[in-house]
Amino acid sequence: MKKTLRIVALMLVLVMSVCALASCGVKLSGEYKESLTGNITYEFSGSKYTQTIDNIIGNDTVIEGKYEIDEDAGKITFTYEVDGEEKTSTENFSQGEEDGVKYIKIGVLKYNKQ
Repeated sequence: MKKTLRIVALMLVLVMSVCALASCGVKLSGEYKESLTGNITYEFSGSKYTQTIDNIIGNDTVIEGKYEIDEDAGKITFTYEVDGEEKTSTENFSQGEEDGVKYIKIGVLKYNKQ
């Protein structure tokens, strides 16, 4: 009886561990630079991101916030503040590897991992 109880307890722990890991979702890390012009860069860390847009004539635009990826729907949702007001933006999302370089696609733009 004790042996059966131990096996059942171990199985419950394993099932709970798998469920906890499955709920984490997809997370990105590192820097991704837009592949055509290189003017847009995303830096991902945990559930946070920083987007930098290199303005040729002056100050760079920097947006910071949080992101969430819905891999099943192929979407990424960004949450950020503008003038003290919270905004969200949802775009098509995919990721892959080409010629040994990892990339992500947000909307129609491709970003290569640096």
